[in-house]
Amino acid sequence: MSNSKDDPATRPVYRAPLTYEDYEGDRQFATTLARGLELLRCFSPVHHVLGNKELAQQLGLPRPTVSRLTYTLMRMGYLAQDADSGKYRLGSAVLSLGFPLLETFPVRQRARPEMLELAQEIRGTVAIAIRDRLDMVCIEVTRGGVRSGHPIDIGRTYSMCGTAVGRAYLAACSPTERQALMNTIKIKAPEEWARHEERLMQALANYPRLGCCISVGEVYPDVQAVAVSLGKVDRGELVAINASFQRRRLDERWLVDEVAPKLIALARKLA
Repeated sequence: MSNSKDDPATRPVYRAPLTYEDYEGDRQFATTLARGLELLRCFSPVHHVLGNKELAQQLGLPRPTVSRLTYTLMRMGYLAQDADSGKYRLGSAVLSLGFPLLETFPVRQRARPEMLELAQEIRGTVAIAIRDRLDMVCIEVTRGGVRSGHPIDIGRTYSMCGTAVGRAYLAACSPTERQALMNTIKIKAPEEWARHEERLMQALANYPRLGCCISVGEVYPDVQAVAVSLGKVDRGELVAINASFQRRRLDERWLVDEVAPKLIALARKLA
């Protein structure tokens, strides 16, 4: 998945809503619980240590409110306090939450040998991803080479609009669900939509003919990828599979003509 403005690792995280106005008036909605969960989502591989000030700025909440949340989450093991700075990082209890979810996707175990074989053949990275709100999150990854400069790992999130795997996911959605997702992205992540709209719409238009979606140097200038849908698998959840390459010559035709048929064949085996 630089410190440049366009680097997905450093630009604003769109997973966390800036307000809770969508749920205003919903008496069943537990705002305090939602705030605590959103606070946990503020942490990322780049921003893995955050203080109450930074968290308050990200969440748009008063610092005393954030202080109570961090205290509670730390006591419950979902946050840990950094000994040097006194700020917070994610606690081990967060990891233990994710493992039971991953185990509900047997496709990961079923796909792993085939994914590794393909990754080694094409000398790239093969990953399976599902939707996380307006992003895609990896649930299985295999590499055909050494770990590269933009690591793809289980649990990392990636742009839905800008990545091949996100576009393949959208292409496989029902027309109604696809339009609803794109409308939400337009509202919640307008910069993301403006940046990728043109290529996204091209990819969706070409999917019935090509059977795949591509992204070439659009998220990172040295990354290219092709992806296809696996359809609905475990738990009835829509899943997409992606083959990506870093630090090699960008070649759209090669992705479509050479890599995509291999990925489509793998998808048919797994579907």
